[in-house]
Amino acid sequence: MKTIVIDDCKMQNLTTSTLVKNNRNLDFLGSYTDAKKGLAAVNKLKPDLLILDVEMPDLNGFDVLQNLEHDCQVIMYSTQKQYAFKATQFNQVEDFLTKPINKTELNHSVSKLVSNSLFKRYEGNFASLCLQRTDFVRAS
Repeated sequence: MKTIVIDDCKMQNLTTSTLVKNNRNLDFLGSYTDAKKGLAAVNKLKPDLLILDVEMPDLNGFDVLQNLEHDCQVIMYSTQKQYAFKATQFNQVEDFLTKPINKTELNHSVSKLVSNSLFKRYEGNFASLCLQRTDFVRAS
């Protein structure tokens, strides 16, 4: 999954970027400490996954979500747990993690995303197969 990280905290950005680079399911496209530049990159590079901080100057994570022109999956994170509920109100947000995130948490979250992506990819095919099977049974 092509991935971009947006977090204004340089240390957390570096840590998260390193976790992304070390995850075999993720392809690191870049990281941004400036939310406006990060938003522009997401709209241009069209990643599969955006890992997004909530609290940032100028544009916060929710502002970024509202201005996305590209539909991608999002993992939001913050030091403040109270943002978790608001995050779930956005269709793109697949998970919410509390900072500082670690390898185990990110890997678990990514595993869920990969499983969901595989399900969505084959869901239509499965439904089609079920309909074909039903038609076959009726014809018999």
